[in-house]
Amino acid sequence: MNAHEYLSDDGQAMLLLCSSLALPPTAKETDLSPFKLSEWNELSRKVAGSSLKTPAALQGRNADELVRLLALPTAEAERIVRLLEFAGQLSAELQNLFEQGLWAVTRVDQLYPPHLRDMLKHQAPTVLFGAGDLRLLRRTGVAVVGSRNIDEAGAAFAREVGAKAVTAKRPVVSGGARGTDRIAMQAALEADGIAFGALADSLERTARQPDVREFVSDGKLVLLTPYAPTAGFSVGAAMGRNKLIYGLAEFAVVVSSDHQTGGTWAGAVEALKANWCPVLVRDGDGMPRGNKELLKLGALALAAEQLPEISNLADWVQERAPAKVSETEFDFALRDKPR
Repeated sequence: MNAHEYLSDDGQAMLLLCSSLALPPTAKETDLSPFKLSEWNELSRKVAGSSLKTPAALQGRNADELVRLLALPTAEAERIVRLLEFAGQLSAELQNLFEQGLWAVTRVDQLYPPHLRDMLKHQAPTVLFGAGDLRLLRRTGVAVVGSRNIDEAGAAFAREVGAKAVTAKRPVVSGGARGTDRIAMQAALEADGIAFGALADSLERTARQPDVREFVSDGKLVLLTPYAPTAGFSVGAAMGRNKLIYGLAEFAVVVSSDHQTGGTWAGAVEALKANWCPVLVRDGDGMPRGNKELLKLGALALAAEQLPEISNLADWVQERAPAKVSETEFDFALRDKPR
C-alpha cells in the first residue's frame, strides 16, 4: 500500500490545502489553517476556470503568480503557498498512515466513493481518511440510524434491517456509535455481510480494536471519516458525518428519533430536504414522536410488523420510492473529478 495507489498529484495538493495532516502543531499560532469545504469549492472553481486547470498546478507558484492567475486576495494566495510548502512532511505523515493500515483519498481522486461524490456534489467532503478496502465503497448501502439509547423493540428492528440489507446484497452504512448503529452493523457482519462505519470519533483508535481489525482484514468492514485520523469525538463531528452516512446510501432507515433535537433528527431532515435518498421510518404503536414527525415531512413508513414479511428490502423500497431522476451533473470545479 502506498500513497500513489490512492492519491493522484492533484489529490496530494488537495490534501495539503484541505487537511491538517501535514501541518505542525505551531500552525495555529501562525494563523495557518486548511481550507474549509466552502472555501475549497470557491477556490476550485477559480482554478478550473484559469490556465492552471488542476490543483497540482498550484505547486511551485509564488503568491504574486497566484494573485494574477486566480484573481485572489494577496493573503489567500500567501496562505496557499504556505500550505503547499509542507509537501515533505505530508509524505512522512502518509507513510505513517499507511503503515497503520489507514488511507487517505480526496474528491479529485478516482478511488473516492463515486456515489458519495455524485449524491452530495459540492457538499461532499474534500478529504476522507479510512481503513479497509476502499474499493468496497463503490457499492451503495442501506443507512441505518437511530438513538444510542434504544429499547428492545427498536434493537430487534435494527437487527432485522441489518440482516435484510445482507439478504438484499447491500452493505449496512451507519455511524458506529453505541445503540442503533452498532446493532445494525453487527447484524450485517454476523450474517456474513459488509458494513461501512462513518466515524465521528478517532479513526486511529477505532481501527486498533482487535474485533474491528479482524473485520477490516477480512474485507467485511470499511471505516471512514472526513476528520483527522486522531480527532476525538465532538457533537459537531457527529452532526457533520450525517452527510457521509446518507451520501453512501441507496436508501436510509430511521429506527428511532427524537423530535427537533439530536443527530438522528437533524440528519434525516437534511436528507429529506436535499432529496439525497429515500428515507424510511419505523412505524407502529409506541414510536417516538420524532418518527411520527418525519413521516409528516415525507419519509416512507416501514411498519415494524411488516418488516419480517419483506423478502427483499431493496426491491420493496424501489417499488414504493422510485429512484429520482438524475440531475444535471455539477461542473468540474465542484465535482473535482479527474478529466
